[in-house]
Amino acid sequence: MKELRKLAAVALAYARSVWAYPGAEVLRTIFLLVILVVFLSLWRTTYGAMHAARLGGLSLAQMLEYLVGTEAIILSAPRFAERIGDDVRTGGLAVQLTRPVSYPLFQFAVAAGESWPRLLLNLAVGSALVALVTGTLPVSAAGVAAYLLAYLPAFLLYAALFLALALTSFWLEDAWAITFVASRMVMILGGLLVPLALFPPVLSRIARILPLQLMVYGPARQLARPFAGFPSLLLDQAIWLLILGGLLWLIYRKGVQALHVQGG
Repeated sequence: MKELRKLAAVALAYARSVWAYPGAEVLRTIFLLVILVVFLSLWRTTYGAMHAARLGGLSLAQMLEYLVGTEAIILSAPRFAERIGDDVRTGGLAVQLTRPVSYPLFQFAVAAGESWPRLLLNLAVGSALVALVTGTLPVSAAGVAAYLLAYLPAFLLYAALFLALALTSFWLEDAWAITFVASRMVMILGGLLVPLALFPPVLSRIARILPLQLMVYGPARQLARPFAGFPSLLLDQAIWLLILGGLLWLIYRKGVQALHVQGG
């Protein structure tokens, strides 16, 4: 319980730090709005050209809300590689490892504090834009609740995967290239711009096997179809969380041993 209180305090401190530089958050929000306006035009043209009321089971308004959900997740995603790489290069890692809190758990708390406020802001602003341009509010209270409930394990999955990759800095010194490639894979196979239902069959099967779609597509889909397939989604997220959590623990344990062998 004492460690949980410490982690909660860390998350709260970093959540407050998000608003210490409001200009940066405004720029993030403007970037989100630009993306949504562009895809509003593209999807309007696509629906019109195909004379379709629904694509992938989603109306135009629901498709735009789906994009709000995916973009909110990606734009609020934690960035581990830079922080951990700096700790390794500057020697600050030696100090971090002496903290009375596990280093990976500390990084999880920092990421939660930074990510959740941005997610909520992006979701609110993006949904307001969709309502403004379509004249309807396709998201419901149930959809928001399902989205946020699904995002919690999705956030843990994303954090476990990218923290594990970032911890390869213990050997490589800089894991930016690895995490960059992985982030682009999440965007493509996670369903950032196009729902998995519209993927080519082979690519869709590959995407559904991997955990990447559980981080983005799964939660965002809940905005349009609240609690549809929700138990299955949570079960898949839990299974992959055990797998990625085990991988993270193994990499961290081996990395700390390597640091000690090399003299810290």
